[in-house]
Amino acid sequence: MNVGHVYVIHTALARPPKDKLTVCICATDNLFFWINTNPQRHNIGQLALVAADHGALKHDCFLDCSRVTTFSQHELDAAQPRGSISAALAQRIVALLENDPPKTLPPRFLKLAIDNITPLFR
Repeated sequence: MNVGHVYVIHTALARPPKDKLTVCICATDNLFFWINTNPQRHNIGQLALVAADHGALKHDCFLDCSRVTTFSQHELDAAQPRGSISAALAQRIVALLENDPPKTLPPRFLKLAIDNITPLFR
């Protein structure tokens, strides 16, 4: 896993189990933000994405920065890499996290995401 890379992960965490697009925010601890078709109902930490933001996106969607997720080892082993996010998208993610920190995201994960994603555009 690489920070700032998009992965397709088939997970039982989704209901029903399905392939999920994710962005890795910490390779050491295998932590990810999910990409969802629709924003979460609470609308906290939802970054609007357009299909042009990354080649793996087939339509406009949302990066859920309100929580981090990790996956089981067998899910990670089967993950399909889809390449790195752009410097511009990395900058938008960090701007959201710094300017409107999601109150649902524990401070240690907020700092980790900012610290790990910032080098992608600096």
